[in-house]
Amino acid sequence: MELIDILDENGKRTGEILPKREAHRHGHFHASTHVWLYTKSGKVVLQLRAAIKPNFPNCWDVSVAGHISSGEDAVQTAVRECKEELGITIKSNQLQHIGRFRIDYQHAEDYRDREFITIFACEILEAPLQVELQKEEVADVTLVSLAQVQAELADAELAKKYVPFNKAYAVEVFEKLNDLFC
Repeated sequence: MELIDILDENGKRTGEILPKREAHRHGHFHASTHVWLYTKSGKVVLQLRAAIKPNFPNCWDVSVAGHISSGEDAVQTAVRECKEELGITIKSNQLQHIGRFRIDYQHAEDYRDREFITIFACEILEAPLQVELQKEEVADVTLVSLAQVQAELADAELAKKYVPFNKAYAVEVFEKLNDLFC
């Protein structure tokens, strides 16, 4: 059972700690992290969410994502999740902080995602991409140009194969990733 710190509407810890499932069931704010793995040639790693995931199964998503466990910080979580989900070892000094974003989605009557997401980018070598997938979380990975991702997200039919990205999140993150490709 993963325990997470509950946050107030401004992203500050309240002192309450709950199981992740309870935080979602009651719609409490909590913290998570995203890591966008990228290459200098303009490609990003996307993960295909496992079919058993409760939300957005079999959809392409950010390279790595995870809830910040109680007592952890965003950097620790990013490093841990890269290793757990993809078997990729990164060091904290490789992470480039590119933003913080607040989301509030009601996925189901008993599942509300209210998160403050700390977003990192991390450069990787392009070839070969060597991963060890956490099968409960990740079904596959791909290395694809960010331009292709952006084009597919702009097409209503193609966008269905992705976890829905908040438009403001996508604009901010993709702009910062494009700056890193230079």
